[in-house]
Amino acid sequence: QVQYAKYRALLTDAAIAGGDYARGEAAFQKTCGSCHQMHGSGGLIGPELTGSNRTDLDYLLSNILEPSSDIQDDYKMMIVTTRSGRTIVGNIAGESETTLSMRVVNQEEPIQIALSEIQSRERLDVSLMPEGIFSTISEKEIIDLVHYLQMPALKGL
Repeated sequence: QVQYAKYRALLTDAAIAGGDYARGEAAFQKTCGSCHQMHGSGGLIGPELTGSNRTDLDYLLSNILEPSSDIQDDYKMMIVTTRSGRTIVGNIAGESETTLSMRVVNQEEPIQIALSEIQSRERLDVSLMPEGIFSTISEKEIIDLVHYLQMPALKGL
C-alpha cells in the first residue's frame, strides 16, 4: 500500500498530462519492450498492451507493482530442464506430440525443445515480469512511461 500511495501521489493527472510521449516510448522500450508489445512494437513474451485497460492508473499500478497477483495461464513462468542440464525459463508458446515451443526473453522467435530431451518442467504461479520495475527508472521516466502507456499511438514520431 505504501508503494501505491507513493506512485498515486507522483502520477497525478497533471503530471501524466505533462509527460513526454517520445521519452515515455523510450522508457517503455528500455524497461518493458523486450517482453511486451505496444502499438505494434516490442516483444511477445508478455501480454500485448495496446488494447489493455491502460488508461486506468489503478490497473496499471496493480500490474506493474504486483505482476504476479493476476496472471493468465499463458504467461505463467515455466522452467524446463533438459537431459543435458540446460535450464530454460519462459512461457509456453505451443506443444505438439514431439516438441515444446517456448517464448523466452530477448528471443524474437520461440525456441523448440524436443519432448524427448526434457527431463523436467515446472509451471510456477509467478510472472516472468520482475517486481520493482519502477525502482530501475527515474520519477520523470515513470511519468513519461505512464503518459505513453495511457496515450493512443502518435503517428510520425
